[in-house]
Amino acid sequence: MGNSSDRAQLRQRRIMSYFIEAADEIIQDEGVAALTIRKVADRAGYTSATLYNYFDNLNHLIFLATLKHLEEYNNEIALRVAGCKNPVEIYLVISECFCEYSFRDPEIYNLLFYGSIDEKVDAYTRQYYELFENKKDGLPTISKIIGVSNLYRRSLIMLMDCVESGFFSSENAIDFNDIAMLIYRGILRDVLDGKLTAQSATVKNMKYYCQLMRFYIEPEYRDLLDSGYLKAAVDQ
Repeated sequence: MGNSSDRAQLRQRRIMSYFIEAADEIIQDEGVAALTIRKVADRAGYTSATLYNYFDNLNHLIFLATLKHLEEYNNEIALRVAGCKNPVEIYLVISECFCEYSFRDPEIYNLLFYGSIDEKVDAYTRQYYELFENKKDGLPTISKIIGVSNLYRRSLIMLMDCVESGFFSSENAIDFNDIAMLIYRGILRDVLDGKLTAQSATVKNMKYYCQLMRFYIEPEYRDLLDSGYLKAAVDQ
């Protein structure tokens, strides 16, 4: 009985991966707006009816297909945080990396984090990592945020590490997070509208983050913002 169940699960994963790969290819070739159920099914070699056996709707499929674009970002984080000395630096290094990747591919990241799947976003994210379990390998530094696709909560999880280490009070961390998320979303909108390049948007976002952090961080740690990576970010 167990073998039959395992085979059925493997088949489900295999067929879902075919549809996800087909959707991603169409996104790469033609953009998200060109994606249709029929087009994905044709490319994957199945019928539209078969696709609906595995996905709730087109938005479900699009989300799983676009989530692939976080893989390169996740792998880059693992490299960048290796030299960080404290949770504050980790937060800013990860934030800068996120800006670089998201502003280079704003349509995809806007869809991922501000799309229309609402309450199912975490369930769909967990499903993705169950389908592609190897994608979590080698990412211990961000294990807390893997499976969380609400940007506000991802940011707050990292800020709570700063709270535990005494760099922020809980109240200040929450206030910082509220404002930081407003800053990021506004800058992302400017990138989508063609008002900012990816590079200039990253510089602007990180400058504002660091200036904001100077206000909310505990006074005895403000000198962290005057040295090394943090100083360079503030001075940009």
